Amino acid sequence: MKAKFSKITDVNNFVNFVSKLKGKVYLKSEEIKVNAKSIIGAMYILQEHPDDIIVEVEDPQEQKLVLNFLIEGGHIKK
Repeated sequence: MKAKFSKITDVNNFVNFVSKLKGKVYLKSEEIKVNAKSIIGAMYILQEHPDDIIVEVEDPQEQKLVLNFLIEGGHIKK
């Protein structure tokens, strides 16, 4: 699934959310793949490729949770 982050707080909210999940979550763009639970990794990939970010979630149930979180704009809420 694709994700768009406009502000640093969006990234922070997303990392905080996925950090609570048990399974592995990644942010990918071109040849770069980072752990989505790492704020440093997330900030790095956003700096390099801000408009082409794919979220990869290994667990199918957690994938649904992340998709709903992004669709509902959970990462952009205060």
